[in-house]
Amino acid sequence: MIDDTLVTRPLYGGAAQIGLPQRFADISDFRPVPDHQEVFADASLDQSLVVEIVEHQPVPDAEAAAFFFQDQAQHNEAAHAQLDEAQVLPPAGMPGLPPECYKSLAVGQQAVSKGRQGSSALNKVQVLLCCIRLPQHGSDLLITLNSPIYISDKSAAAEHAGPGFKGAHLTAPALIRQMLASFKINDWGLFGAN
Repeated sequence: MIDDTLVTRPLYGGAAQIGLPQRFADISDFRPVPDHQEVFADASLDQSLVVEIVEHQPVPDAEAAAFFFQDQAQHNEAAHAQLDEAQVLPPAGMPGLPPECYKSLAVGQQAVSKGRQGSSALNKVQVLLCCIRLPQHGSDLLITLNSPIYISDKSAAAEHAGPGFKGAHLTAPALIRQMLASFKINDWGLFGAN
């Protein structure tokens, strides 16, 4: 049984925070991570969480989660991307943010390979992407939980997580909702001058 008890972790030097399972390691302890990102992963499950501050995009709020899901698929060079649904999150879903802040969650799947491994090493990954719109700060904030559905035996991920069908994606929707409910911005200066 996976222990998903959440532990509060600082983001961006404490300017924000989120609850994550203890099993998620801070990737910046192992390799460089861009300043606009915070990346955590559980290598044994090949599951990762990425928090990312990006430039605010001029798309309607109702289309933002789908826009960023497709943008991420393109950035990941996904061989296939399927958006299953996009839903608005109510204020109670993220009580650490102002209630007027628009939040939505995209749920879908992508077929991607690790690094430059190519199409013979494609993994099927569930992508849960939360988009938080912050136009007054010129930013959008993305919180993405990636969970494998299937890991190719040719994938580098198979070395740590093993090949074949995986189960982490089954509990990931409940897990991301817990994480989002714990998310809080402590210092709005994180987004620069208003």
